[in-house]
Amino acid sequence: MKLLCRLVMLAVFASASPLVVAGEDLLPEANSGAAPFHCNPWKSQIFSANLSFAERVCLDFSQLASPSVLAGSAAMAGWSQWRNNPHMRRTDSDDIAVRFEHLYERRSARITGEFLAGYLHHEDPRFHPSGKQGVWRRTGAALLSVMESPDENGKARMAFAPLAGSLGSGLTTMALYQRQNSIGYGLERSGIVYSRYLARALYHEFSPDLWSLAPKFIRKHHTPDSN
Repeated sequence: MKLLCRLVMLAVFASASPLVVAGEDLLPEANSGAAPFHCNPWKSQIFSANLSFAERVCLDFSQLASPSVLAGSAAMAGWSQWRNNPHMRRTDSDDIAVRFEHLYERRSARITGEFLAGYLHHEDPRFHPSGKQGVWRRTGAALLSVMESPDENGKARMAFAPLAGSLGSGLTTMALYQRQNSIGYGLERSGIVYSRYLARALYHEFSPDLWSLAPKFIRKHHTPDSN
């Protein structure tokens, strides 16, 4: 099972990497006379309203090369090694690399599931501010943005991409670890991953306000030098 999981991940990366790196030749847009697409996930808001296949690949799979994902996987591997959770028979230095590999594979499964479900269900993975007023209304809108996705007519429908990503990550855990390989544990991990989608939506909704308050907070508590 573990070998099958890794072969699937390698196949996905092999097929997607030329799109992410080059962004042309293999893309439908390149054959239609349009300008070649160059992947820049930091400018996702200027992508087309209805994301093309290339833009989805750029948004989703570029996460695997981001410094934050690499640093987060390394930090979590160290924490997991110190606690020996998930349990491994040995706790030598080689296990840290194995834990890092497992964490990265779980993230890969999450992104792959999110990508496939989002593409087939025509969901937009980008976050859009709610535009609502009041903390509770904005909180509710942010949480609903994870659970619902607008259709072509703007009507709300169930969002499958976060569910697929959560299940992809959680169930992959069953194929990677020695003891935590039950369905119950896989579903538990899936729930944890889904909660991260909710937390990320809240962060994106309120981060502009938090960053705008930070300078005021610093100036308020800054004590000027008496000299």
